[in-house]
Amino acid sequence: MKAIFLHAILLGCGLLSPLVNAQSDPAAFPLAGDWDGVMVLQGTAHHLVLHLNTTTEGKMTALLDDIDQKITGNPATGGGFDGSHLTLRFFYWKPNNNHTVLEEKFASYEATVNASNSEMTGVWAQEGSWPLNFKRMTWQAKIPKPAPPTAFDGDWVGVEDEGGGLKIHFIFHVHNTEDGLMVLADCPEEKFKGALASKVSYDQASRQISITFGMAIFTGKMTADGKALDTSMTEPGYHFLIHFDRLAAGSQAPGESPKTH
Repeated sequence: MKAIFLHAILLGCGLLSPLVNAQSDPAAFPLAGDWDGVMVLQGTAHHLVLHLNTTTEGKMTALLDDIDQKITGNPATGGGFDGSHLTLRFFYWKPNNNHTVLEEKFASYEATVNASNSEMTGVWAQEGSWPLNFKRMTWQAKIPKPAPPTAFDGDWVGVEDEGGGLKIHFIFHVHNTEDGLMVLADCPEEKFKGALASKVSYDQASRQISITFGMAIFTGKMTADGKALDTSMTEPGYHFLIHFDRLAAGSQAPGESPKTH
Protein backbone atom coordinates (compact mmCIF):
# COMPACT_ATOMS: atom_id res chain seq x y z
CA MET A 1 0.00 0.00 0.00
CA LYS A 2 1.32 3.41 -0.94
CA ALA A 3 -0.02 5.10 2.16
CA ILE A 4 1.33 8.19 3.86
CA PHE A 5 0.29 7.45 7.44
CA LEU A 6 3.68 8.77 8.51
CA HIS A 7 5.22 11.53 6.40
CA ALA A 8 8.67 10.43 7.57
CA ILE A 9 10.10 13.97 7.69
CA LEU A 10 10.47 14.59 3.94
CA LEU A 11 12.43 11.41 3.21
CA GLY A 12 9.66 9.21 1.88
CA CYS A 13 6.08 8.00 2.14
CA GLY A 14 5.43 6.31 5.42
CA LEU A 15 3.56 3.80 7.47
CA LEU A 16 3.85 2.30 10.90
CA SER A 17 5.39 -0.71 12.58
CA PRO A 18 4.88 -3.27 15.38
CA LEU A 19 2.90 -2.78 18.58
CA VAL A 20 4.22 -0.50 21.30
CA ASN A 21 4.93 -2.08 24.68
CA ALA A 22 2.00 -2.06 27.08
CA GLN A 23 2.37 -0.22 30.36
CA SER A 24 1.70 -2.16 33.57
CA ASP A 25 -0.22 0.77 35.08
CA PRO A 26 -1.72 3.04 32.39
CA ALA A 27 -2.81 5.65 34.91
CA ALA A 28 0.82 6.14 35.96
CA PHE A 29 2.29 6.46 32.44
CA PRO A 30 4.87 9.22 33.08
CA LEU A 31 5.25 10.53 29.52
CA ALA A 32 1.57 11.18 28.79
CA GLY A 33 1.20 14.69 27.40
CA ASP A 34 2.34 16.97 24.58
CA TRP A 35 5.99 17.57 23.70
CA ASP A 36 7.56 20.30 21.56
CA GLY A 37 10.73 19.84 19.49
CA VAL A 38 12.68 21.20 16.52
CA MET A 39 14.72 19.14 14.06
CA VAL A 40 16.98 20.81 11.48
CA LEU A 41 17.03 18.76 8.29
CA GLN A 42 19.07 19.88 5.30
CA GLY A 43 19.09 23.42 6.64
CA THR A 44 15.33 23.54 7.23
CA ALA A 45 13.87 23.65 10.74
CA HIS A 46 10.92 21.35 11.36
CA HIS A 47 8.78 22.22 14.38
CA LEU A 48 7.37 18.96 15.72
CA VAL A 49 4.82 18.16 18.39
CA LEU A 50 4.71 14.67 19.90
CA HIS A 51 1.53 13.52 21.64
CA LEU A 52 1.98 10.58 24.03
CA ASN A 53 -0.78 8.73 25.86
CA THR A 54 -2.14 5.24 26.50
CA THR A 55 -5.21 3.34 25.35
CA THR A 56 -7.88 1.97 27.67
CA GLU A 57 -5.90 -1.31 27.63
CA GLY A 58 -2.73 0.47 28.77
CA LYS A 59 -0.82 0.41 25.45
CA MET A 60 1.34 3.43 24.73
CA THR A 61 0.27 5.59 21.78
CA ALA A 62 2.22 8.29 19.92
CA LEU A 63 1.07 10.84 17.34
CA LEU A 64 3.52 13.20 15.62
CA ASP A 65 2.69 16.60 14.08
CA ASP A 66 4.89 18.56 11.68
CA ILE A 67 3.67 22.12 12.23
CA ASP A 68 5.54 23.67 9.28
CA GLN A 69 4.18 21.14 6.78
CA LYS A 70 0.70 21.27 8.33
CA ILE A 71 0.73 17.50 8.89
CA THR A 72 -0.99 16.27 12.04
CA GLY A 73 -1.60 12.96 13.73
CA ASN A 74 1.05 10.77 12.12
CA PRO A 75 0.87 7.63 14.28
CA ALA A 76 3.77 5.53 15.51
CA THR A 77 3.23 2.09 16.96
CA GLY A 78 6.71 0.62 17.35
CA GLY A 79 8.92 1.01 20.39
CA GLY A 80 8.52 1.32 24.13
CA PHE A 81 9.55 3.09 27.32
CA ASP A 82 11.61 1.48 30.11
CA GLY A 83 11.45 4.32 32.62
CA SER A 84 14.29 6.43 31.24
CA HIS A 85 14.66 5.53 27.56
CA LEU A 86 12.00 6.08 24.89
CA THR A 87 12.07 4.33 21.52
CA LEU A 88 9.65 4.95 18.64
CA ARG A 89 9.94 2.99 15.42
CA PHE A 90 8.38 3.81 12.05
CA PHE A 91 7.95 1.81 8.85
CA TYR A 92 7.71 3.64 5.53
CA TRP A 93 7.92 3.15 1.78
CA LYS A 94 10.48 4.78 -0.52
CA PRO A 95 10.78 4.44 -4.33
CA ASN A 96 13.91 2.65 -5.54
CA ASN A 97 16.51 4.41 -7.70
CA ASN A 98 14.52 3.71 -10.86
CA HIS A 99 11.25 4.79 -9.23
CA THR A 100 9.69 1.50 -10.35
CA VAL A 101 9.35 -0.30 -7.01
CA LEU A 102 8.48 0.86 -3.50
CA GLU A 103 10.97 -0.54 -0.98
CA GLU A 104 10.42 -1.08 2.75
CA LYS A 105 12.38 1.28 4.99
CA PHE A 106 12.54 1.96 8.71
CA ALA A 107 13.00 5.12 10.77
CA SER A 108 13.36 5.43 14.52
CA TYR A 109 13.53 7.92 17.33
CA GLU A 110 15.51 7.11 20.47
CA ALA A 111 15.73 9.45 23.44
CA THR A 112 16.80 9.61 27.05
CA VAL A 113 14.21 11.17 29.37
CA ASN A 114 15.37 13.27 32.33
CA ALA A 115 14.49 12.40 35.93
CA SER A 116 11.61 14.90 36.12
CA ASN A 117 10.07 13.60 32.86
CA SER A 118 10.09 17.13 31.45
CA GLU A 119 12.70 16.83 28.67
CA MET A 120 14.00 14.16 26.33
CA THR A 121 17.28 14.22 24.42
CA GLY A 122 17.47 12.01 21.39
CA VAL A 123 18.25 11.22 17.76
CA TRP A 124 16.01 10.67 14.74
CA ALA A 125 17.55 7.96 12.51
CA GLN A 126 16.47 7.60 8.89
CA GLU A 127 19.08 7.21 6.15
CA GLY A 128 21.25 9.36 8.41
CA SER A 129 20.76 10.75 11.90
CA TRP A 130 19.76 14.13 13.31
CA PRO A 131 19.51 15.45 16.88
CA LEU A 132 15.92 15.82 18.04
CA ASN A 133 15.08 16.98 21.56
CA PHE A 134 11.65 17.51 23.04
CA LYS A 135 10.44 19.63 25.96
CA ARG A 136 7.14 18.95 27.66
CA MET A 137 4.32 21.40 26.94
CA THR A 138 1.50 19.73 28.90
CA TRP A 139 1.08 17.04 31.53
CA GLN A 140 -1.80 14.90 30.39
CA ALA A 141 -2.46 11.81 32.48
CA LYS A 142 -6.06 11.22 31.48
CA ILE A 143 -6.74 7.68 30.28
CA PRO A 144 -9.75 7.18 28.00
CA LYS A 145 -12.52 5.41 29.90
CA PRO A 146 -14.83 2.95 28.15
CA ALA A 147 -18.29 4.18 27.22
CA PRO A 148 -21.44 2.38 26.02
CA PRO A 149 -20.71 0.79 22.63
CA THR A 150 -21.84 2.32 19.37
CA ALA A 151 -23.08 0.44 16.33
CA PHE A 152 -19.52 0.57 14.99
CA ASP A 153 -17.81 -1.02 18.01
CA GLY A 154 -16.02 -4.27 17.27
CA ASP A 155 -13.31 -5.66 14.99
CA TRP A 156 -13.41 -5.20 11.22
CA VAL A 157 -11.33 -6.85 8.48
CA GLY A 158 -10.83 -5.29 5.05
CA VAL A 159 -8.77 -6.17 1.98
CA GLU A 160 -7.16 -3.70 -0.40
CA ASP A 161 -6.48 -5.20 -3.85
CA GLU A 162 -3.27 -3.66 -5.22
CA GLY A 163 -3.43 -5.72 -8.42
CA GLY A 164 -0.95 -8.30 -9.63
CA GLY A 165 -2.10 -10.67 -6.90
CA LEU A 166 -1.02 -8.34 -4.08
CA LYS A 167 -3.61 -7.96 -1.33
CA ILE A 168 -3.24 -5.79 1.79
CA HIS A 169 -5.28 -6.67 4.89
CA PHE A 170 -6.48 -4.05 7.38
CA ILE A 171 -7.92 -4.89 10.79
CA PHE A 172 -9.73 -2.06 12.59
CA HIS A 173 -10.40 -2.37 16.33
CA VAL A 174 -13.17 0.08 17.21
CA HIS A 175 -14.36 0.87 20.73
CA ASN A 176 -16.16 3.79 22.29
CA THR A 177 -14.70 5.91 25.10
CA GLU A 178 -15.88 8.90 27.10
CA ASP A 179 -13.70 11.03 24.80
CA GLY A 180 -15.20 9.59 21.62
CA LEU A 181 -14.71 6.65 19.31
CA MET A 182 -11.18 5.17 19.32
CA VAL A 183 -9.85 3.16 16.37
CA LEU A 184 -6.64 1.10 16.34
CA ALA A 185 -5.45 -0.43 13.05
CA ASP A 186 -3.34 -3.50 12.23
CA CYS A 187 -1.83 -4.45 8.87
CA PRO A 188 0.15 -7.73 8.73
CA GLU A 189 1.65 -7.03 5.29
CA GLU A 190 2.85 -3.56 6.30
CA LYS A 191 4.18 -4.86 9.63
CA PHE A 192 2.24 -2.55 11.92
CA LYS A 193 -0.18 -3.18 14.75
CA GLY A 194 -2.10 -0.85 17.02
CA ALA A 195 -1.88 2.32 14.90
CA LEU A 196 -4.05 4.97 16.57
CA ALA A 197 -6.44 6.98 14.38
CA SER A 198 -5.89 10.70 14.84
CA LYS A 199 -9.52 11.59 14.10
CA VAL A 200 -12.80 9.66 14.05
CA SER A 201 -16.27 11.00 13.29
CA TYR A 202 -19.49 9.08 12.81
CA ASP A 203 -23.26 9.30 12.66
CA GLN A 204 -25.21 6.29 13.87
CA ALA A 205 -28.47 7.38 12.23
CA SER A 206 -26.98 7.40 8.73
CA ARG A 207 -24.38 4.69 9.55
CA GLN A 208 -21.61 6.94 8.15
CA ILE A 209 -18.07 6.93 9.55
CA SER A 210 -14.77 8.71 8.79
CA ILE A 211 -11.41 7.52 10.15
CA THR A 212 -8.15 9.44 9.70
CA PHE A 213 -4.62 8.04 10.04
CA GLY A 214 -2.16 10.83 9.31
CA MET A 215 -2.84 11.80 5.68
CA ALA A 216 -4.95 8.71 4.87
CA ILE A 217 -8.72 8.99 5.31
CA PHE A 218 -11.21 6.13 5.29
CA THR A 219 -14.83 7.19 4.74
CA GLY A 220 -17.71 4.77 4.43
CA LYS A 221 -21.11 3.48 5.38
CA MET A 222 -22.12 0.46 7.41
CA THR A 223 -24.67 -1.90 5.92
CA ALA A 224 -28.16 -2.02 7.42
CA ASP A 225 -27.47 -5.40 9.06
CA GLY A 226 -24.31 -4.03 10.72
CA LYS A 227 -22.10 -6.75 9.26
CA ALA A 228 -20.06 -4.79 6.72
CA LEU A 229 -18.48 -1.41 5.94
CA ASP A 230 -17.91 -0.16 2.40
CA THR A 231 -15.18 2.49 2.51
CA SER A 232 -13.23 4.77 0.23
CA MET A 233 -9.61 5.31 1.28
CA THR A 234 -7.93 8.47 -0.02
CA GLU A 235 -4.49 9.96 0.47
CA PRO A 236 -2.41 12.35 -1.70
CA GLY A 237 -2.26 10.78 -5.15
CA TYR A 238 -4.10 7.54 -4.33
CA HIS A 239 -7.62 6.22 -3.95
CA PHE A 240 -8.87 2.73 -3.11
CA LEU A 241 -12.26 1.16 -2.41
CA ILE A 242 -12.01 -1.21 0.57
CA HIS A 243 -14.76 -3.48 1.84
CA PHE A 244 -14.70 -4.41 5.55
CA ASP A 245 -16.51 -7.32 7.20
CA ARG A 246 -17.27 -7.44 10.90
CA LEU A 247 -15.12 -10.06 12.61
CA ALA A 248 -17.14 -12.47 14.71
CA ALA A 249 -16.33 -12.53 18.42
CA GLY A 250 -13.48 -14.91 19.12
CA SER A 251 -12.45 -15.14 15.47
CA GLN A 252 -8.84 -14.72 14.37
CA ALA A 253 -8.02 -11.94 11.93
CA PRO A 254 -5.52 -12.49 9.07
CA GLY A 255 -1.92 -12.38 10.30
CA GLU A 256 -2.84 -12.62 14.00
CA SER A 257 -1.18 -15.11 16.28
CA PRO A 258 -3.44 -17.87 17.60
CA LYS A 259 -5.15 -16.84 20.84
CA THR A 260 -4.04 -18.65 23.97
CA HIS A 261 -5.99 -19.05 27.19
